[in-house]
Amino acid sequence: MIDLHKYEIPGHVSLTVGQGGLPKILIETASSSAEVYLHGAHVTHFQKKGEPPLLFMSAASDFAAGKPIRGGVPLVFPWFGGREGLPAHGFARIESWQLTATSLLPHGAVCLHFSLPTPEPYKVEWIVTVAETLSMELIVTNIADKEVTFETCLHTYFQISEIDAISITGLSGANGLNKLTGCDFVEGVSPIRFIAETEIVYSNTTAFVEIIDPPWNRKTRIATSGSNSTVVWNPWIEKSQRMPDFGDGEYLQMVCVESGNIATNSVTLPPSAGASLKVELSSEALRHEP
Repeated sequence: MIDLHKYEIPGHVSLTVGQGGLPKILIETASSSAEVYLHGAHVTHFQKKGEPPLLFMSAASDFAAGKPIRGGVPLVFPWFGGREGLPAHGFARIESWQLTATSLLPHGAVCLHFSLPTPEPYKVEWIVTVAETLSMELIVTNIADKEVTFETCLHTYFQISEIDAISITGLSGANGLNKLTGCDFVEGVSPIRFIAETEIVYSNTTAFVEIIDPPWNRKTRIATSGSNSTVVWNPWIEKSQRMPDFGDGEYLQMVCVESGNIATNSVTLPPSAGASLKVELSSEALRHEP
């Protein structure tokens, strides 16, 4: 049994028992706080001091072995969506990851390294850096002797003031697939707003995306590297009521903007090659025109 307490950094990194008795890591910096569960290597909290939390967590979420956590940043790998007889969105988000290193960086950021104990053909590493921003990097290496293909996605849930008050920018001109209707389209120039259940997959897009939240006077930026797909999702009323690990009215305070490589943007690696998916989340006050 590995003694995880050896990775603690006094005043910055501590190990505790979280919900469901699952191990949880608490991170503190001068500008922010965060939490990461070993179950799924799941970031469940990030908050800049003086701001509301950046990540949404469902009060109805399960915290149990073999079940995904609802909210925060679920790690989707090696497939997105359902597979008959297999866990939805892959196995990474329901496995117990190993904490392999922690460090306090010179500018005050805290960096945590995780690895996924999984058999071939993959070596999977996860790096979380907590500072004034939240940076997350998923690194997948093909350790087999043949080509492999997989999907990756950070299925990030954002905490917002109210779903009908926010808008999303940065996807104008992107090719979209409406998963509810099956129709392809090109996103227009107007910001994306929400009036009903929404599930759209945007392909071949690398632009940063922003969530504009006037009631909270906050702009959240999702900047990526190694991501070619973006998914925008809100379950709205009826689907919320069908989800046992999600509150009926919680759709009002969340939106998912997911970054990764899915469907036509799936990743194919030759032997010994690797691929990185990196997402940095930041926030700032909205600028008001005089």
